[in-house]
Amino acid sequence: MADRKRVIGKYIIITIGSILVALGLDLFLVPNKIVAGGVSGIATILFYLFHFPVGVSMLALSSVLFLMAFKILGRSFGAKTIYCTIILAVFVDVLAQFLPREGLTQNPILVVLFGSFLTGTGMGLVFSAGASTGGTDIIAMVLKKVFQVAPAWGLLVVDFLIALAAGFFFGKEVGMYSILTVIVNTFTINTVLEGVTSSIQVMIVSKKYNEITDRLLEELQAGATLLKGEGGYGEKSSYIILTVLRNRRQFVRLRQIVREEDEEAFMLVSHVREVLGEGFKKIGEE
Repeated sequence: MADRKRVIGKYIIITIGSILVALGLDLFLVPNKIVAGGVSGIATILFYLFHFPVGVSMLALSSVLFLMAFKILGRSFGAKTIYCTIILAVFVDVLAQFLPREGLTQNPILVVLFGSFLTGTGMGLVFSAGASTGGTDIIAMVLKKVFQVAPAWGLLVVDFLIALAAGFFFGKEVGMYSILTVIVNTFTINTVLEGVTSSIQVMIVSKKYNEITDRLLEELQAGATLLKGEGGYGEKSSYIILTVLRNRRQFVRLRQIVREEDEEAFMLVSHVREVLGEGFKKIGEE
């Protein structure tokens, strides 16, 4: 049951992310010929050159990369990517029928900022669910799988080349704004991914380690590990509590617990990029 809820939750995240990408394209980027790289960028170029619907072109271009997703990234990734690619293509073409054809603005700076925010946020959500919007970001996920390259940076090289192509077809200014869009989009994706997957690691040195650990387990339902340590100055043996929390709210509560139990305790707090294992993402999960 828990696995089913997790899968459903991921598909909901993928759907929301796809809607955000579609809105970014339809409201800002496509009407202004701004190319954010990827399959959507190629589809935008084809739209203005040959009047092919953007969503249909995206779906056709992405199809050739599905075999790569299945073979290298696994069946689960391929299934979610197929789902995401199809609904994104549908959203792009369907929403375009109800949204202003000229977009919300023709100001290139606003187009770059708002278009990048929507598409980058949407793609970040899709990546966080272990899927792809199809096309060139599949290549980015392959780079992550094989070479441990962050997906957003893997996209940067491919998208940069596609943005240059926009400059060739639509003029140098459009090309420069497209390159700027790719850069802002990359940072947005990284920011979303770090916000979604980062956790808080806390190490606590206290004489009341038993009391704090008990309340940590009971009130926060968080795991804890006791590490044996020895003070460098007093050479007194003690235990260090090591725990990883999911969010800031849990940390605020833990800090309150420590203050109530031992105001002289020492806390070391840091953010961790990703946590794998029981209570978090499974080690074998993409």
